[in-house]
Amino acid sequence: MKTPDSTPSLSAQPADFTEPLRAAGRAWTRFWFSPGDPTTLGLIRICCGLITLYVHIAYSFGLLQYVGPSGTSWIDGKTLQYMRYQQPVFAPGPEWSQQPVPYSQGQYYWSVYFHLTDPASIWAVHLAIIAVIFLFTIGFCTRITAWLTWLGAMSYIQRGPSLLFGMDTMMMILLTYLMIGPSGAALSVDHWLRSRRERKRLGLDRLPALPPGPTVGANLATRLIQVHFCIIYLASGTSKLLGSSWWSGTAPNLVLLNYEFAPFNVRLYYDTLAFLSRHRLLWELQTSFGVIFTLVVEIGLPFLIWNRSTRWLFICGSVMLHTAIGLTMGLTSFSLMMLAMLLAFVPPEAVRQLLGDLGDMARRFVRPRSARPAEELALTR
Repeated sequence: MKTPDSTPSLSAQPADFTEPLRAAGRAWTRFWFSPGDPTTLGLIRICCGLITLYVHIAYSFGLLQYVGPSGTSWIDGKTLQYMRYQQPVFAPGPEWSQQPVPYSQGQYYWSVYFHLTDPASIWAVHLAIIAVIFLFTIGFCTRITAWLTWLGAMSYIQRGPSLLFGMDTMMMILLTYLMIGPSGAALSVDHWLRSRRERKRLGLDRLPALPPGPTVGANLATRLIQVHFCIIYLASGTSKLLGSSWWSGTAPNLVLLNYEFAPFNVRLYYDTLAFLSRHRLLWELQTSFGVIFTLVVEIGLPFLIWNRSTRWLFICGSVMLHTAIGLTMGLTSFSLMMLAMLLAFVPPEAVRQLLGDLGDMARRFVRPRSARPAEELALTR
């Protein structure tokens, strides 16, 4: 016979240890695979496309030296043949103390310029690639032009590996994710044409363009850019901790006093460094601030940018960091490409509000004088 005291209590029931795992699984799915607004991805496509277009137009000055026949290019056919088929690829030895051991030969290089030797054909393909990049930038047939832009950009890097620099790496990372996601779903000719057809079908020609709908692909591509950006920053920041110059506070000197990169031809820059060098305390303060600021931004951003209260602080810090890199090291295209990646952390509603404000300003200036209100005309007189 059971007594009231013998009734099992809630605390006596077995705990469900799988609930935290289910919650983690739901959070993981929500982070990667929930529908997202493609507006930010569209803005990233425009910025990345403009920088990519600039880079490939710059190839036009000395094109045959970059990707031309083996007799005229920086890397001749014999060297390129060795790199593609004979260059040894090493792997770490079974023990830390052992030397790396070769395990393969050659590199998986591919380029359309491997198969072109006629200068006219090279120029025709080059101009076609520039046209494709332009169509990708404005968002026309984006699903096709995104792939073709990726293939075209890769063709230059693989044909001339000596051209590869940090900007090229960041460009290929962004083009890969823009190729995966629906980068033409917003802020594009594709979206404008799609909205125009839909409005015409519904008989709503006089209404504004329909907003893009959220998709899983847009959120996935944006998350991939965000996570990759954090990995780049974390790797860069932690690797700096291995260098003695960052611990001694002298690392900024290698940037500020580098004649190959620093803009010593700018009088203001030269005078500023001369003034700081005559005041030891100010020089030490600016170098120490540069070290601390760089390490805090690069190591702290991967962890704190996910918090809404600190996100804008680290976004501003990253903008300041890459602006300084562009001004003091001349790495303008690299800094712009990193800022294009950083846009992945800007909320879509902020992008729409900014574009709306810019549109209102443009309409205010473009609007005919006769269409302005009388009180506005009076203020302008």
